[in-house]
Amino acid sequence: MTDAGKNAEVVRLRFMLGVKLAAFNQFVAERLGLSVTDLKCLEVACYDEVQPVTPGRLSKLMRLSPSSITTSLKRLEKAGLIKREPDPTDRRRVLLRFVSGRRPLINVCYEQVNRSLAEFDSKLDSTERESIKKYLSGLVQIVDEYLEVNQMD
Repeated sequence: MTDAGKNAEVVRLRFMLGVKLAAFNQFVAERLGLSVTDLKCLEVACYDEVQPVTPGRLSKLMRLSPSSITTSLKRLEKAGLIKREPDPTDRRRVLLRFVSGRRPLINVCYEQVNRSLAEFDSKLDSTERESIKKYLSGLVQIVDEYLEVNQMD
């Protein structure tokens, strides 16, 4: 296969991964009685590098209006997945915390896929894992840079 053909295959696989992840997110959201936006807000609130996350940061990361974030947070609170707490250092700010006792509810949705991913990962050697990590980190950086340049006004 030519280099152009190999590159085209990577582009196709990247596209299909996006499609499959969107379908998987829809599946998980439906099982939890959430919208995909609610699920993504929950994931960001749980896994963002800045913990605990604030609604303002969530709005920026998700590129959603504050009112859209508020709507999702209300649904996540009603589902018992998120709680809002006043920031002890600044009472004007609110911190979002995942309700840890609800983790089993979430884990059951990912259990089978996570088991398969762990099995797949175990078959990779350290060089392959580093290459995948480098590739995925690069993808995240490219998307972040694009979104930063094309911010909402």
